[in-house]
This record gives sequence, structure tokens and C-alpha cells, in this order.
Amino acid sequence: MGESQGTDDVPLDGRRLLTEEERQKLISTIHSMVYWVGVLVPEYEMLEDHKVEVREVVYRLVTKEHLTDEDKAKTDSLIISLKQREHDLEHTLSHDPMTVQAGKALMEEISGLLKAIDELRMAESEDEADIGKTEAMSRLDDARRWHRFIKDIKPPK
Repeated sequence: MGESQGTDDVPLDGRRLLTEEERQKLISTIHSMVYWVGVLVPEYEMLEDHKVEVREVVYRLVTKEHLTDEDKAKTDSLIISLKQREHDLEHTLSHDPMTVQAGKALMEEISGLLKAIDELRMAESEDEADIGKTEAMSRLDDARRWHRFIKDIKPPK
């Protein structure tokens, strides 16, 4: 990753402890709207004392044509676990003494979790949008059939 520049163009030493200002900048970066867009979903993560292949699970869920009720339950459960892990890591970043290098690594991990949560939410909302579209098209087809039926039974003028 290389050393980044600190204030007054002095290179930051990744081995020194984070200052409160640097800590706040890392947290602000995490919460910026676009920072984690290009970040990769973590390959593995410890969730509730289990090593989970997050990237593989997220990929399987977001590439499915339609989510089953079981898939939706898994997605919701995974989102809850990822949010809890993200919250715990952010608390650590906010309060625990750590080096600049460790802070940046933690920021990257948190960003990957946020990316995973976002992708899972998108998969759920796309599936719900597909269901809504199907229902709307079904209602439209019903209306057309009723219109043709009314037209067919209407006496000629």
C-alpha cells in the first residue's frame, strides 16, 4: 500500500499510533458514500465464531435468478451478522489504541463488509422489484382480458 502523506507532506509512519484526528478521518472515509464502491467483498470473515466464505456466499446469492424464501432468510441472517461484525470493528477502530497501518487495514476490512452488505441488499431489492414487476404485468394482463371480455359481450350498436 505504501506510506501516505501526513500533514505538511511528512510521510506517515505506519508503526506509530493513530492520532484522534487520523482515527476520525478513517471513520469518515468508511462512511463516505462512494469509498467502498470499488472495494472487494472479503473472501473470509469470522462471524459468530465461524469462518464464513463471505465472497462466495454473496456471489451465489446475488447471481441467483430469483431468491427463494430460504435464500432471503440466509441473506437477512448474513446481513445481520455482517452488520454486527462491522459495528464491532468500527468500535475497535474508534476506541482501541492501534498503529496507523493497523487502522488502515481495519478500515479496509470494514469497507469490504459494507460492500458485502450493500450487494446483499441490492440482491434482495432487485428480487423484490422483479416480483413487483411480475405482479404489475399480471394485473395489466387481467385488465386487458376484462376489457376484451366486456368488448365481446357488449351488444352491437
